[in-house]
Amino acid sequence: MDKMDRTQETSQDLLDEVKSLIENHKYFELRELLEEYHIIDIYDVMENLEDEGMQVKLFEILPSDMAASILEESGVEFFSRMISKLEIEHAKNILECMSLGDMADILNELEEDERLKIIDYLNPEDAEEVKELLFYEDDTAGGTMTKGYISINKDMTALQAIEKMREEAEDAETIYYIYVVDDEEKLVGVLSLRELIVARDEAIVEDLMIENLISVYDYEDREEAVRLVSKYNLVAIPVVDREGKLRGIIKVDDIIDVMEEEANEDMYKLAGSSEHERDTAEDENSTLSQQILSSIRGRMPWLLLTLIGGLLASSLMANFDTLIRTNFVELLFFVPLVIGMGGNVGCQASSVTIITLSNREISGKDIAKEALVGIITGLICGIITAAVILFVKHNVNMALVISISLFVNMVIGALIGVLAPVMLTKMDSDPATISAPVISTILDIIGIGAYYLTSSMLLSQIIG
Repeated sequence: MDKMDRTQETSQDLLDEVKSLIENHKYFELRELLEEYHIIDIYDVMENLEDEGMQVKLFEILPSDMAASILEESGVEFFSRMISKLEIEHAKNILECMSLGDMADILNELEEDERLKIIDYLNPEDAEEVKELLFYEDDTAGGTMTKGYISINKDMTALQAIEKMREEAEDAETIYYIYVVDDEEKLVGVLSLRELIVARDEAIVEDLMIENLISVYDYEDREEAVRLVSKYNLVAIPVVDREGKLRGIIKVDDIIDVMEEEANEDMYKLAGSSEHERDTAEDENSTLSQQILSSIRGRMPWLLLTLIGGLLASSLMANFDTLIRTNFVELLFFVPLVIGMGGNVGCQASSVTIITLSNREISGKDIAKEALVGIITGLICGIITAAVILFVKHNVNMALVISISLFVNMVIGALIGVLAPVMLTKMDSDPATISAPVISTILDIIGIGAYYLTSSMLLSQIIG
């Protein structure tokens, strides 16, 4: 069976075959089998092996580079368990093959004594680089970068640069870009592999390099790296310190991981929950009671805030009822419509604004656009509502009061939806922290107040 046929087998078929080979101690055949599969497929099989002894045996059989790739894809618990079961020399060989950036991400989540034990397994050079990576916060560019890059001095010839690249290529995680530094290790340019290969041997790197390169500071939020890679279609982006010295690179596959993490994080925030709930839900070892407690702890603060807002909205409704009871009691029936439409427009505007803010700064044009969208959609919905009320109730005054109130609420909703995330950004806060329940509650309170005032003003004019 060739490799293409192998990859088309179901995961269950592969799992059954692996179990059979381990049970019958056919380790040579097992190793040959695994070499036909992608790392992700092998990791899936390992996760589905219920017997820990089988997991360890399968891991021990793998070549060091494949085992290292498995650990790079794994979680903290799996990493810790596998390394602890291996002989020290075998563990050292596997760790030596790992990406230092991925290793640092995992070590950052381990207890300090276990982290130091793993670092002791590394050679001095790798240990120092891992310690440097551990210095950075997880959500910074420095905490996301890797040290697997190739740098050359600007005064080298093309031939010297190629020779250095050959020496370091085995340990580099990408050779698509070759980074150029000066004598002080400051980043001054970049070369593509193609440009270096086609250059004359005696050509000086400084004359070949591109000086106008895109980079990110190590202390900046990793979302800035995502924005730059996306905007300029980069395969990798260099990370520099405040002095401009090259510290590492962020590869596009790491950017994709960051985008997934940030998207999940923002979704939880918008839902009014927390990162802790997400982490607990994704932890395979968490119990049902832990997941329930985590969910309650993450959601309760927002629910209490919306509860207070709901009580305030209810008190406004009580005053509203007193005002119109002797006039148009039917107005109460349209409260859910008026409030709901304002909330819908507000949530739409805030979602679009948050997405825009993740890519660039909001301009006055963006705010004006959302305001105009609120005005136009408010007019359309107001006209439709007025037409329906006239057709059903034959009451011009009621149609006028409700349609104008609906229009006002939708415009207010659009403005709040776009301005709230912008204000949070100006205060250096994550705009995603203003969750959908909170926006809905704010719009309910303001919407009821606007409906109350609009109706009062119109009724006073109509009734006289």
